[in-house]
Amino acid sequence: MALLAYAIGVALMIVAWSVKLIDLTPLLVCIGAIVAVNLALFALFATGANERFADPSLTLLQSLAGIALIMLVAFSFNRERSLVLVWCLVVLLFGVFRFKPREFGLMTLFMLAGYAGVINLLMHQRPQHVDVFLEWYQWLWLALILPAFAMVGSRISELRARILRTNDELTNALSTIQNMATHDSLTGLPNRASLADTLAHAINRAERSRESVSVFFIDLDHFKAINDSLGHMAGDHLLREVARRISSAVRDSDLVARLGGDEFVVMVENAGHAESQKALADKIIARIHAPMTLLTHEVAVSASIGIANFPQDGADPATLLANADLAMYRAKEMGRHRTALYAPELGQSAQERFEIEKGMRRALEAGEFRLYYQPKIDFGNGRMLGVEALIRWHHPELGVLGPDRFIPIAEDSNFIVVLGEWIIEQACRQARAWQESRLPAFTIAVNLSAKQIADEELFAKLSSALKRTGANPAMIELEITETAVMRNVDEAVLLLESLRKLGVRLSIDDFGTGYSSLSYLKKLPVDILKVDRAFVRDLPHNRDDLAITRAVIAMAHGLSMRVVAEGVEDVGQYQSLRAEGCDEFQGFYCRAAMEGTELEQLIRKHGLVLPVGE
Repeated sequence: MALLAYAIGVALMIVAWSVKLIDLTPLLVCIGAIVAVNLALFALFATGANERFADPSLTLLQSLAGIALIMLVAFSFNRERSLVLVWCLVVLLFGVFRFKPREFGLMTLFMLAGYAGVINLLMHQRPQHVDVFLEWYQWLWLALILPAFAMVGSRISELRARILRTNDELTNALSTIQNMATHDSLTGLPNRASLADTLAHAINRAERSRESVSVFFIDLDHFKAINDSLGHMAGDHLLREVARRISSAVRDSDLVARLGGDEFVVMVENAGHAESQKALADKIIARIHAPMTLLTHEVAVSASIGIANFPQDGADPATLLANADLAMYRAKEMGRHRTALYAPELGQSAQERFEIEKGMRRALEAGEFRLYYQPKIDFGNGRMLGVEALIRWHHPELGVLGPDRFIPIAEDSNFIVVLGEWIIEQACRQARAWQESRLPAFTIAVNLSAKQIADEELFAKLSSALKRTGANPAMIELEITETAVMRNVDEAVLLLESLRKLGVRLSIDDFGTGYSSLSYLKKLPVDILKVDRAFVRDLPHNRDDLAITRAVIAMAHGLSMRVVAEGVEDVGQYQSLRAEGCDEFQGFYCRAAMEGTELEQLIRKHGLVLPVGE
């Protein structure tokens, strides 16, 4: 713009020469000065010297140089200098884009001082070409006009700066909103919406080029336990670190996204065959599993990964993600901390899972759930000391379902609390019924899930069930898993002590599969330890299982607890446990679980000394 202004100015000066407003020699001097000033400015910009100034565009310097040139031309004109002075307003216009009020004031003073200098020089050197009164009138005119013009210009400059700031703020806000809409605020990774969009584009590219797209669905194992024990701040730190580790394990071209909670997805284009995919998944799992420090606690987190591939496992983002999710659940079922590839049969099991989850509430109302009872036998005298209540679902289409088919689903959907309340009620009713039938006294053990333990109304519900049914509390035994107790030992101790005051018996179920220690175990007000069937299965041949079982029995007896072995199925297991001093056993070696009427008939026939090994 400055060069254009100078070019127009030179053209007007040539026109002025043609009408005798300026002589040739002064004209050439002015044009030379203009060229010299512009060459100097060009040299500053070309060498980068302008970057040393606060304003690299050198607007103020260029404006002052322009005013000086205007004054030179005004001095060179023979008459009609007002035509030249008008260009002062053009120079001020350039300041509208850059100047603050201070710079506008400086420019105005420089113009007025410059023109005053021109008038004085004319009076001394070219008096024949100057009308002093006219010149000072023009100076007065400038003195009145320029400040007003500068004030308006400064206001426009401020308004422009404000608009630019507002525009920057809006741009930043829009960028933030867009980033929030497409990225996870905790980890900074793309979110579900961004993943779906990117995955759709990747599928379109792969479809055109006949290539593959793989989706790795990653879920952390037991993340909730860390969140509950160490707090949400530690959980957030863990998720950010896991996001960083996953990103470091894949290529820059691969997309890592967080769906929410502890679920992550990696999208890989052309991941290769199944072995290559599993190798990448193993690399991700290894990176995640490396120890990390959370609030001074060193933890190691494991992850389960499910993999689905385009086009064989799904033709759209939703199907691919759903099938990768199914494969991930399969990896968890296989023992966690591993990878599973999607297979069509997983979809069938997912449909069954959906039908089970949908049908549980209806089944409870329709009376399809029933309690079965498995005897617990004393090793010393062969008497049945109690039974464990085990739930079965008489499904109208799928047949009789064991608890392994629906209890995990009930726990995931929180239906386990309602179902557990029903089990307690039915066990109490059965205890009352056998009591009224004058059968010999024995206990009925009921399993409590971790979510029931966390239920603040558990004590009130159990107390109400005992009162409502009239059952003798001494006939009820509550089995609590070791893992559920150890989530919060202090709270568990308070709860167990309150339950014990009701008169019920307490036992620790599946002992040996969790992470309890003697310092915790001795605090628990429990009567019985149940050795998990995993340690019984390979007895008497597995020396490690034998040593563990022997240690558990000795420890429990040292704490004045009785020991019950689960899953005793053959004479070898029976004799081995009996020799180690185990107190009770249950399993197929005595009887499988049976309905209440069948058990009652068996007791009336044999009494409490049931034949074993049949």
